Amino acid sequence: MTAKTNSLLIALFSTCVVPALRADNGCIAATLNGAYGFSGSGFEAVHKSAAATANSASQAPTPGFAPVTFVGTLSFTGAYVVNADCTGLVAVTEKDGHESHFTVTITDGGRELLAMQTDDGSARTFVAKKQ
Repeated sequence: MTAKTNSLLIALFSTCVVPALRADNGCIAATLNGAYGFSGSGFEAVHKSAAATANSASQAPTPGFAPVTFVGTLSFTGAYVVNADCTGLVAVTEKDGHESHFTVTITDGGRELLAMQTDDGSARTFVAKKQ
């Protein structure tokens, strides 16, 4: 074979076969079906109590941050978006009724989820594994 023929075959392989292989590994919304166990940590905004604010009336209340850790289970029955490149957005309704928002990356064919919170005043990350 000539060098020109080899180059043509490589170009055909790269444009036809490689995208097809990548598409097989893509994600769809159903990738997140099922229950996941998760653990994570981060920081949450905390505001001064009313009593502390009254003692320093000349100062406006300022939020601080407190470290948090958490474990639990979740199942994706709420709002979420999954992109073909296995990234997405998830809205989680927590036990207290508050909705939290996360940007996610789906790995290991949907068996693992890496998440980072996007809400103002919170900086939490977690890893979830399919049960």
